[in-house]
Amino acid sequence: MKTVSASPHLTRKGNSTRSIMTDVLIALSPCVVAATVMYGYHVVINLVTCLIFCFCTELLYNLIVSKKWNREGVLRSSVFDLSFAVTAVILTLNLPAVMPVDIWGLTVFKGTGEIAFSFDTVILCALGSIFAIALVKMLFGGIGRNFANPACTGRIFLFIAFGGAGAFNLTSSLWADGMSTTAATWLGTRNVVTGGMLLDMFLGNTATAAVGETCVIAILVGYVYLSARRVIDPRVPLMVIGSLAVFAFLFDVVPSGARGANMFYSTVAHVLSGGLLFGSVFMATDYATSPNTFIGTAIYAVGIGLITALIRAFGSFPEGFSFALLIMNIVTPLIDKYIVPKPFGYIKPAKVKPDKQVAAWQSGVTDGKGGDK
Repeated sequence: MKTVSASPHLTRKGNSTRSIMTDVLIALSPCVVAATVMYGYHVVINLVTCLIFCFCTELLYNLIVSKKWNREGVLRSSVFDLSFAVTAVILTLNLPAVMPVDIWGLTVFKGTGEIAFSFDTVILCALGSIFAIALVKMLFGGIGRNFANPACTGRIFLFIAFGGAGAFNLTSSLWADGMSTTAATWLGTRNVVTGGMLLDMFLGNTATAAVGETCVIAILVGYVYLSARRVIDPRVPLMVIGSLAVFAFLFDVVPSGARGANMFYSTVAHVLSGGLLFGSVFMATDYATSPNTFIGTAIYAVGIGLITALIRAFGSFPEGFSFALLIMNIVTPLIDKYIVPKPFGYIKPAKVKPDKQVAAWQSGVTDGKGGDK
């Protein structure tokens, strides 16, 4: 017996939007812990800021639309599905630990030159949260109706608006025993890759442009959890990663002149660097902004990998996943328009050979005896 319901995607007993968001938050927790250990208390400050502003923005928007400025309006708000928290956490993990802006100068330094507190970063986290929730999510109807991933779009907004002011210049601030070091990411240098470098990338001992992409182990733990809970389609991240590896090999590794084992190492470095792994697991699998069919999803995933590789190989930005994801989010409605899923229970009708006399009549041929056509 088949179950017919208004929400056939809610397959588990007790499943709901809130439970799905809870699973995503649980899967994100290893990345949050790893980022906090490696980058210090700045990650916690950014996370709290994003949570507060995402929550307040969504609640305020709901109250304005419902025009119920009372307890009932608050209780009927969409903030209780916890989707705002997922946006806040993903946005936090998509940003550097500190983002000092040259034109503001609101960053406090310690005597050793380390950043003690960055008001600039707090302001940017607040602006990114408001942009993601108000303009990308709620303005288009709320969860399930947004045209693009809110956190990804919030990061792009901050990068375009404040990247030129130096907000994204500090690529890394690794904290250990009170000491901090900064360095450019591999995508920014394209140094010769060794096996030891790949191990450092996997463990999170290298510089990254966003705190959530540092530790691959934490990302893999989240991937396994979401796959086991059937929250995401485990094939989507694999298709994105596989396509990026192929196109990066063709467009960047081969033209670079790498030979032998270096070709393999450089290709793996492309996979482990940037926001590819994190974005493939937690952003490319977003229900609302990905196609509804497997064929459409495959096109969507390969498109992300292709555009990311093109930007890395020929563009002016060392990383390109966020822009690739946004482009494919916009293309998703077009994919769904031309790749339509078959209705449940649909059986393709068998072709029946028409009667010869009927066929002759339809083609305008007479019977040869003066009869009517």
